[in-house]
This record gives sequence, structure tokens and C-alpha cells, in this order.
Amino acid sequence: MELFDYHTSTIYTLAFQAVCIEQLMPQARSLRDFCSLTREAYLAFYSGYGASSIAALIPAIEGSLTKILSEAHAGLSVSDKVNRALDRAIGCAARIHFDRMWVPEEYLTVEYLFGQDERVFVFETFRRWLLGSFFRKTGEYDGVTWLNRHLFAHGASSSWQQAANFRRLVVVITTLGVIESWYNEAGGVPLFFPEMNEDSTLLWQKALFNAEAQGILKEIAEQRYHEHGRLVPELPTDDGVLLRKAILSKDCIDDLVRPLRDAGWSVEVEEPDERALYVTVVATDDRERLGVALLYSCATTNELYRELAETCAVILYRGAPYHQEQYAHGVQVHVGPVAAWQPPLAPRLRRA
Repeated sequence: MELFDYHTSTIYTLAFQAVCIEQLMPQARSLRDFCSLTREAYLAFYSGYGASSIAALIPAIEGSLTKILSEAHAGLSVSDKVNRALDRAIGCAARIHFDRMWVPEEYLTVEYLFGQDERVFVFETFRRWLLGSFFRKTGEYDGVTWLNRHLFAHGASSSWQQAANFRRLVVVITTLGVIESWYNEAGGVPLFFPEMNEDSTLLWQKALFNAEAQGILKEIAEQRYHEHGRLVPELPTDDGVLLRKAILSKDCIDDLVRPLRDAGWSVEVEEPDERALYVTVVATDDRERLGVALLYSCATTNELYRELAETCAVILYRGAPYHQEQYAHGVQVHVGPVAAWQPPLAPRLRRA
């Protein structure tokens, strides 16, 4: 799933989503009521409010599906609505496949055209996802994205809050506009993706600006929380690890690795731990070894201090002391801020 999410993110980019919202959705009658909602969700998502944006769009799928059908079909079950809409869209694609000429009925079936016509393949695959994943009953859902209407509506799981699900929802809603076009056989949302126009460009640029502004706000929040010995509270789509890892890695190079190298040591740097709470460095020269740990914050659990003290001769932390005697109680190795620590000279320089 990580690989799949990464590769889809290179296709469904911010610009791609902006085109969907500004140029494709307004062309579908069933989506017009959701255009402003989707635009706001898009801007909110790239302002840091991921779960709220995803939650806003999930109901739009069933709402759009209902609007595709006539009022006479409003009382149908969700699965019947999906099948009626997709059957008619596939029927249109099947007739076009044979240039609207008469052919035996068995050649117009999904089973035959699924591997013959790309449009039928797309429509039928979309139907299977709607019925087999998105609208699947809570107890029967076995997907991996957790993008399921019932899990969301009944609060059975919070896993639908994955950030990648926002991109999926934008594409799903746009695809419903395509289904409407083939259901009505009256044009509308095209199968071919259009060139980006000025409206899409402005929306895309606004999302980029929101993302940049959010990055600045996150850094300010991180500094504020760090001063009070706390981690920034987790959000459903952002646990803060990525930002902590970037800050910890940068400070490790600037404040620890470079002084050690200037003191004549050869330095090996480990990756930060999975929560980005610390990173360890091993400095060597001749046969002497110096293990150093750099903590993200002085306010780290005493258990972690004791664990690191077993392999490290020095434990340092970013920023100023924050109740150091409490957090580092009983630790026998040197503990202190990295900015105040002067590394010893390497053995070969001491001999010289």
C-alpha cells in the first residue's frame, strides 16, 4: 500500500485534483451541488485539516449517485443505484464499441467486453470497487484503504482517515461525473483529461500557498511545544513524525556530527527511531569508540534515558534543559544540551 500510495500521488497531484474540481466536476449536473464543497475540502486538506476534508467528501459519493438517476429511482437501495447507473453506462459503451450495429446479445455483455473495450473495463472496475469496497457492509469489509462508507458513518474504525484517501475521493467523485455523461449519453465530463486552464491554475496555486503557510505554522507550533517539553499533538493524518525526523536529522548534522568531525573523529549516523525521538551517532578513531545519543527533547521518558545509557557514553538533547534532573534521574552518563557540549579530541589529535 505504501508503494501504491506513492505512485498514485505522482499521478493524482495537486494540479490534477485542481483540474478535476474546476474543469470537470462543474460539467456534471450531479456534481454541481458538490463543487464548492470539494473546493473547500481541497484547500482545507492542504492547510493541514486532512480528516475533516475526507469526512466532508465521503457522503458526496452517494449523493451524486442518487442525482445521476431520475427521481423515479430515488427509493432504490444503494447497490441497485450503482448497478442501474453502471449498467446503462456500460450499455452505451457497448453500443459504441460495435458502431451501434446490431450484434447478438452475448457480445454486448460485460463478461465479453470486459477484456475487449477499455471503457467497459473502467466502468466495471469502478462498479466492483463501489460495491465490493466503498459500500460494502461493515462486517464484510476486507479492504486495505479503509475507505468505506459504513465504517465512516457508524464510527466503526478511524482508519478511513489515511491522507491518501483524499486523493482517491477526488478521483471517485470526478469519475461519477463521467458515469453520468455515459448514463445520459449527452456528453459532459470527457474521458480525456483536459489541459489546465486559468481557474484550475489559480486554485492549484492557492493550495500550494496554503501548504507553504501550514508548514510555517507547524514549525512555530513545534518550537512552542518543544519549549514546554511536549510533542505537538497528533492529528489523524499527521502524527508529527515526519517533521520531527527532519528537525532531528538537521540538528544532528549541524550540532553534533560537524563538531565531532572537527575534533578528528570518524562519524557514523544512524536513522532516527520510528517516532523520531532520538538518533544515535558512533564516533571512532583508532581503536577508541564514542557512542552519543541526541534526543529530540530533554523531556524524554526516564526509561529511554536509561536504555540509551547502556550503549552511549553521552546523551544530549535539543534546546534548553527542561526538568533534566527529573527525566534523567539515575542516569550515570553525561547528560546535557547539545549546544553546550564540547566533544573531546580524537586520540590521534591528543597524541599529536
